[in-house]
Amino acid sequence: MTHSSPDRQARIDVLRRGRSRSRFVEGSALLMLGLTVWAWLSAGKLTGRLPFARRWQNFLNFLGDLTPSPVRKSGDWSESIPWAWDLFTDKGFTALAITIGIACAAIILSTIFVLPFLPLASRQLGRRDPFGIFSGKKTNQQGQKLARPRSEDGRNLQSQDVPVTNIEGKFDEPTLLDRKSPSSFDFRGLILGPATRFLFVLARAIPEYILAFLLISLLGLQFWPLVLALAIHNFGILGRLFGEVVENADTRAAEQAFANGFGRKKVFGLVIFPAVFNRFLIYFFYRWETCVKDATVLGMLGVLTLGHLMMMTKGFFWDRMLFYVLLGSSVIMVGDLLSTWIRQRLRR
Repeated sequence: MTHSSPDRQARIDVLRRGRSRSRFVEGSALLMLGLTVWAWLSAGKLTGRLPFARRWQNFLNFLGDLTPSPVRKSGDWSESIPWAWDLFTDKGFTALAITIGIACAAIILSTIFVLPFLPLASRQLGRRDPFGIFSGKKTNQQGQKLARPRSEDGRNLQSQDVPVTNIEGKFDEPTLLDRKSPSSFDFRGLILGPATRFLFVLARAIPEYILAFLLISLLGLQFWPLVLALAIHNFGILGRLFGEVVENADTRAAEQAFANGFGRKKVFGLVIFPAVFNRFLIYFFYRWETCVKDATVLGMLGVLTLGHLMMMTKGFFWDRMLFYVLLGSSVIMVGDLLSTWIRQRLRR
């Protein structure tokens, strides 16, 4: 059965009038629109005193300088291949290897150090009674303590737990399951958990460039200050990303493991971590790609990375700078393909 066009339009109008509206969102949109109009109208001050014709000519000159220098002289693009090979074998390969090495070392260090903190940072796992399960005797809906009866030789008499008051004889040790929270102070949930999450926030709040500058002042101009700066910053970021994955993971298997007497470390290492490993890989490679770009930028502090070569060629050899930019971008694309391939293999 189909509705006529007037009835359909009337239903749409009713739905439109009944939709939820947010004054905050509407006000924010109007504010952003006003700021955009103001920025557009004040463009004369932002662009400086150069006339449009001069700016356009500068732009054309810049595009011309991006063409490899042998091609500008001869017009033959085949000469760009030996030119690019010379740049790659001269310092490009060394700078590329150092950039990748710094990124790999930083992301591996940050991952190794962040994993032990995840059980503490989790609001469900880091509390004194994980997932609401506190050390005590297993109870049923009526609050009766449950245990599994066994015979004199240790064999189970029944396949399921039964109330203790209904059975006489020996029982197995009760499972640790009690949904009642303890009355004592929860040091893990109120102190260690927030302190760990604050540590993550503090680590990612300080920019990598400032960390690298300070560490170079302490350790000297070498590779390790860059590695440590990226590792500290990504420690905070991975702590937040991995923590969100753990918080949103399915807890049914973890609760069952706790009910069977597993500790936090075993539950995280044997139950939660394998379940969310693919999600961890996504964020791991995402931050690795960011580390490659950050290591490139940090090379401007004086360490031989792709960023150092870009800084040395900027303003004089734009064609060489473009080559180094494309060289770094190719690494990111290869890393993305590798990440996709690994995750597809793990899904099989």
